[in-house]
Amino acid sequence: MNFETVLFDGGKLTVNADFAELLRFNGIDSARKLWELDCATVKKILVQRSTGRTFLSTPDGNKLEVYLKRYTPPPLKERLKQAFSLKFRNFDALHEWYALRAFHRAGLDTMVPIAAAAPGKGCTCNLTLGITGGVKAEELFRNFTPENCGRKSALIEKTAILSGRMHAAGFAHQDFYLVHLLVRENEHDRVYPIDLQRLIIQKKLSRRWRVKDLGQLLFAARPYVSDQDLRRFWKFYCVFAGEKFYRDTALIKAIIAKADKIAAREAGRK
Repeated sequence: MNFETVLFDGGKLTVNADFAELLRFNGIDSARKLWELDCATVKKILVQRSTGRTFLSTPDGNKLEVYLKRYTPPPLKERLKQAFSLKFRNFDALHEWYALRAFHRAGLDTMVPIAAAAPGKGCTCNLTLGITGGVKAEELFRNFTPENCGRKSALIEKTAILSGRMHAAGFAHQDFYLVHLLVRENEHDRVYPIDLQRLIIQKKLSRRWRVKDLGQLLFAARPYVSDQDLRRFWKFYCVFAGEKFYRDTALIKAIIAKADKIAAREAGRK
């Protein structure tokens, strides 16, 4: 899917053409108006990034669930930290807008981007369509019982295929935990990755990003899966990411080591 876009407000507001009339109907015709959209905060882990939820009115009298992410410039301390560690990537709302569109162009499921804006002073924001009926994969795995073994196996396969296709396309999520995978039960447990704000995009994905993603996923899944489940995941992952990885013991050890490192770090915080 390759969304056509239109520009509002002298180019400060980029809009998915399919939603242009909807934004106009709700009076959102400038970057500042999008930034100031009244939302209920649902997530604010970092001072410089927050997520809000609201509903837009449609011409036929219905309501459409949407999510607004606002990014402010990182504080000086964080900028200095990035400079000293040679991390110069700018992960703002415009990057996430680009990442969402790249995901759709690759035929991968994720949130539908509606608009992105740069109202000024280094602030950016983006608006996405809500994934209604989505349940976090972690919640499903945590509540699976032995009677759900067939559904659990199918969800493992779908997650493996998604992971393999994502990496084959040159994408790395960087926060690839089960809480960032939404599952639509009314679509036969279709899996939607969310929170693509730090997506890495490369022509050929480097080993470090593959290890990071799969180490994070392994850490998150360990309480809920067996060795047999992990073998199932690896089999389907390699079909789509590349058969050459199937017997890459060095890669497998690196992924396990990454998961162990995350586990040790989390244990140290308790």
